[in-house]
Amino acid sequence: MAYNLPSRASQLLRQLSAADFYAQDLKLFLDTHPDDEKALELYREAVKQTEACRCAFENEFYPLRASCAGKDCGWDWLNGQWIL
Repeated sequence: MAYNLPSRASQLLRQLSAADFYAQDLKLFLDTHPDDEKALELYREAVKQTEACRCAFENEFYPLRASCAGKDCGWDWLNGQWIL
């Protein structure tokens, strides 16, 4: 199924996907290299970047996780913009 996302939404989701992939990859690396301080610092930065991308998308479009829904205005899944 193809989704008709606005270009800004697609851009933010691609950035989020890339940042999250990078963070997950670093986490796997740290599983086998737990004493690598540089990798740990890179991981912390990647997690911050992932969260920044997620917040940017959620602030502009809609929550990506149920835990983020209703932070400001209650449970309003039906009131937001629906993008299909």
